[in-house]
Amino acid sequence: MTITNESISQWICDYMADPAHNTMKELPLPAFDMPLVGFSAATDPYFAFYKEHIDPNFYRLPTQWLESTFSHTFDPENVSIISWVLPHTEDTRKKSAACTDAPTMEWEHVRVHGEECNRDLAKALETFFNENGIEAVAPMCSPEFSWGDSEKFVVVSNWSERHTAFISGLGTFGLCDGLISKKGKAARYGSVIVNCKLTPTERTYTEYNEYCQAKNGCTACIRRCPAGAITPDGGHDKNKCRAYHAEVIKPLLKDRYGYEGYAVCGLCQTGVPCECKIPTEKD
Repeated sequence: MTITNESISQWICDYMADPAHNTMKELPLPAFDMPLVGFSAATDPYFAFYKEHIDPNFYRLPTQWLESTFSHTFDPENVSIISWVLPHTEDTRKKSAACTDAPTMEWEHVRVHGEECNRDLAKALETFFNENGIEAVAPMCSPEFSWGDSEKFVVVSNWSERHTAFISGLGTFGLCDGLISKKGKAARYGSVIVNCKLTPTERTYTEYNEYCQAKNGCTACIRRCPAGAITPDGGHDKNKCRAYHAEVIKPLLKDRYGYEGYAVCGLCQTGVPCECKIPTEKD
């Protein structure tokens, strides 16, 4: 197989087209629609910007992930990042959009078991490259991936899939911090860093929030948030989010479905104009 942007995108789409890979596991349903794939270069200045902006001593550059994994130095000019968006299915989105206080079990299963599929995809792609003699690492699958407390952001990770997708030309951010791609905001994200020069995807946007219609008065995600954690000025109170998950959603899921696993929300990603597309002012 010749390694090109097109061949990698096809590999990812073929992998996710297999029902054995694309599954909610405990529910007989696909976890995601077909992915979007983007590419970026390790030399993109946004990576250095995010390292400084998030935490220069915690967030890692692409080359740092490779160097830590393989114990030798890498030329950043030859390092690329493969990033993808895995959109929620229409069925999952519609069921979530009808909810007002807590998500459905389909949404919960995508967050838990669908995320396992996402990680399996990342690990499979990492393995594919390594078996073909090209060093690769999927940060989300690495034992060195970690979360940390942040005075500025409440909680941060040493690699951000959403920010990597932004750098890779896949979308821009909305008020609730979700990434709005061509397939909308209801999605999961992943990436693999490779020691292989690929063509970066052109970013057709210049602003970090260019696709968000809040600038034109949209308040849909604010109204959808049952925790009151989103504000018109772009504020997203993560502490309110986390408290609502623990104090409201977790008990509701137990009462309604007998579910006692990991509780999430995501209502701000559905029932909004940016749910499954880039919104326009008319939306």
